[in-house]
Amino acid sequence: MMLNEIKSMLGQMIIIGIRGTSKDDAKAFFELYDEIPVGGIILYDQNVTTNPWTSHNIINPHQLKVFIEALQLNSKVPLLIGVDQEGGNVNRLKSTYGFPQFMSWGELGRINNLKTTNEHSTLMAKTLSKCGFNLNFAPVLDLRVNEDSFISHQDRAFSKEAEEVTKHAQVFNEVHLKNNIIPVCKHFPGQGSASADAHEDFIDVTDSWNKSEIVPYKELINRGSIKAIMTSHVINKKLDENLPATLSSRVLNDLLKKEMGFNGVVISDDPSMGAISKYYDLKETLLLMIHAGVDMFCFGNNLNYDPNLLKRVFKILVELFEENQINENHIYQSYKKITSLKKLIHIIE
Repeated sequence: MMLNEIKSMLGQMIIIGIRGTSKDDAKAFFELYDEIPVGGIILYDQNVTTNPWTSHNIINPHQLKVFIEALQLNSKVPLLIGVDQEGGNVNRLKSTYGFPQFMSWGELGRINNLKTTNEHSTLMAKTLSKCGFNLNFAPVLDLRVNEDSFISHQDRAFSKEAEEVTKHAQVFNEVHLKNNIIPVCKHFPGQGSASADAHEDFIDVTDSWNKSEIVPYKELINRGSIKAIMTSHVINKKLDENLPATLSSRVLNDLLKKEMGFNGVVISDDPSMGAISKYYDLKETLLLMIHAGVDMFCFGNNLNYDPNLLKRVFKILVELFEENQINENHIYQSYKKITSLKKLIHIIE
């Protein structure tokens, strides 16, 4: 393959957070990064680098629709436009901005009614689709195995019972796919027992994790219900003695892909989180993720904003290829999966 072809494929492996709210902001972004054909963009409602937080990408439904349309219009390749829309505490489309009210995944778990989950998921998927989103970083498949965990405190876990999580997540996934939204199940291989927050530092779940936490993934993979999975940054020495899941070939290539049979797109949680960035530099992180089996790297660029982050990531990826640390096949296999995902939701032929 020619280097330009490789660069096009490498660009598709990047999901990046950007600043801006308007058509002009969208145009300016693609003029600045014209040489990098990014695969996706993740949007946030709040800029968490300011004190107090300020508006980031999402102000109201009309503004958001116009902004996303402009992003797609100015991109040379149709984009995956993603958002963390779980409901409850992780809710980028807030009712105060003019969107419907969305309850938390935990609240849906307490109701535990498939009809309610279907109605709620349908409203969410239709709202996302109307705005122009085609990727939702939800549902959370983490089990509510520790009431003192970070996930439980935020009411982001549906239930401690794998069977209940599986049933309701399948409804959530089916409704999203029906509305041409890719649901991204997270956080593999499970961080429901984690007491700390991976945004801040690494979390070791070796003593608290158990195999039931991968059951929803296994069941939904077998049913063909999962098209994309987001990794967790947890350390689990039962699975890999040395590396967090996002960087672990044992967790992603061996367990998720070979043993569990997943052949969809693996997306990293944000590598800028302290659990990764405090211990690995950017080049090492990208190299380990690729060898681990990550297909797309999701850099929110909102924890610590770096206007040069996209260029840095792309430059390192090209370097890794030119240094023969990653090969054509690694890149092509990920590119092929990303392309299939985009075909599934009809944004490319």
